[in-house]
Formats: sequence, structure tokens, C-alpha cells
Amino acid sequence: MADAPRRARRSLFITNTRIGDAVLTTGLLNVLHEQDRDVLWTVVAGPVATPIFEETPFVERVIPLRKIRFSLHWAILWAQLVSTGWETVVDLRGSAISRLLPARRRFVRRSVRADHRHKVVQAASVIGQEAEPPAPRLHIASATRVAMRTRLPSAPILALSPSANRVGKTWPLGRYIELVDRLTGSGGPLAGWSVAVLGGADEAPAAARLVAALPGRDVRDFSGEPLPATAALLEQAGLFVGNDSGLMHMAAAVGCPVAALFGPTDERLYGPWTANRRIIRAMAEVVTFGPTSRTVSETQSQMLGITVDQAVEAITDLATRLPDRGLRPI
Repeated sequence: MADAPRRARRSLFITNTRIGDAVLTTGLLNVLHEQDRDVLWTVVAGPVATPIFEETPFVERVIPLRKIRFSLHWAILWAQLVSTGWETVVDLRGSAISRLLPARRRFVRRSVRADHRHKVVQAASVIGQEAEPPAPRLHIASATRVAMRTRLPSAPILALSPSANRVGKTWPLGRYIELVDRLTGSGGPLAGWSVAVLGGADEAPAAARLVAALPGRDVRDFSGEPLPATAALLEQAGLFVGNDSGLMHMAAAVGCPVAALFGPTDERLYGPWTANRRIIRAMAEVVTFGPTSRTVSETQSQMLGITVDQAVEAITDLATRLPDRGLRPI
């Protein structure tokens, strides 16, 4: 009599809503996979963040958690998950449902006020690994890499992201135009580089302005690309320059050096998790720890304290220290 097929073992990972916050938890998911490679994972994340997990080979299912009034989305999610006997439940949202699911072991984040540690460390602390927090890492399918590679220039690429999820975290577009002009123009530290403008589909007008303002430069619009394709581009880029945003964290997670502009948010909490970085800060801004919603304006930039000269100086310094970032073979 043939042996009965072995039952698949499954674990659950509930992560954050926004892209950047979810990216910062990918290192934790990777280290959990390394601890038990036979487990298939289900990931729950906000709808905008789910694509960053779709090409992770050990993730079987990705569930978008769409908010509903009166927090009914949690009840709906529980109904989707309760029939599975989970090996491990990891809940970085600290929700009640994670305690009501059948699981052999569970790790649930407790709400801790005034936790001043970086978000990567906070995530690692849920499983007691804050002493050696795993670096965020994104998985990109070979087909996605190959498809993006055919669209990229042969010159080194400056990945530029002038967007952010709140107006307060955005540097004025006119300053980005001047910055790119000075960086990539004759005699600039990135002379001869191509520029890939990144962002959501709603950033297409800003990308069009950048292209129109820099005639004769190789400035290409990659706004609106799916997140896996954007990750593949960032993996090939020589340098990322942009605001504190999800794309900034994606760049760091694929090994791209990062020059990040910060104003109302605190890099000690939200900075790109990479050694190859420069933080360009609006020094006039008063930064306090706490939820982003309490410190970031919805209506006006809080980045005006950063001058183009300041950004050029920091990026030039970073560029002189970069490892070779030519296009990698597939």
C-alpha cells in the first residue's frame, strides 16, 4: 500500500498596510523561512503592499486586507483563516484574531508606546531576534528580471522617486529637476547616467515634467510600474535618490545605495536599512517620535529646509564611495 501523501504545513504572517512598513518586515519573514524550509507561508498585508510578496517562492498565498467600517475586515479575515491548522502565526499588527486561530505557536506584537528602535528592530523583537535583526530582502522572479532588463539603458541608472504617501514628506519637484540637472550634466558626479523616474500611476504628471524639463538627458518614465518590476529596476540601478517612502525601502532591500531626503519623519525609526546610504535632512524641522500621522502634513511640504546644494554635496560624497553598480548578469 502506498504511503499517504504528506500534509502540507502552513504558517501565517500578518504584516503592515503600507509598502514601506511591509518591506521592513521582509527580513523577519525570510529568517522564519530559513528556520523551517518545508513550511508554506500565507501573507496578509494592505492591498498596496501585497505585490511585494507575490514573487516570494515560499509564499503560497497573499491576502489583501481591505479596511471596512467598524473593523469588520478582521472578522472576514478570521473566517478565511480559521479552518487551517497553522504551524506558526506571526502577527505584526497585534490583532485579536491571531489569538483565535489554531496554531502550534504564535508570535503577536504587543502595543508598546514610545518604542524608539528602528522598525526593523521592532519587527525582529516579536520573535526575540532584536539583537541580530534580519535585513529586509525582496524576492524577484527571474522572468521579471529578464523582462525589465530588456527595457533598461546600458548606462548606469539613477532611480529617482519624487513621491511620498504624504505631501509633508515631498521635496519640491522643481528642486528635483535642478538636482538631476546638476548631477547628470557635464562635469556632474553622475554625468552620463540615465534617470528612471519612479512612483505610482498618479505620479505620471510629475514624471512628464521631469522629462520635459531636461531635454537632451536620458530621463525615462517608469511611474505606474507593478512593484515587482520596480524592484527589478531598483536592483539594477546604481543609486536611488528620493523622499522617505516605500520605494526608498524597496531600494535598500534589493541592495541599491540610497540617498534619502527626510523632513518630518525620523530616520532612526524609518531610515533605509543599508550601510550604503546618505540621509539628507531638513534641519529646521522638529522631529518627534510617534505615529507618522501626528508629524506629517497633508497639505504642505515640510522639506523646504533642504537646499539643492545640500543634496548635491551629500549625493556626490555617496557616489564617490559606491561599489561598482554596473548592470548585473541575469
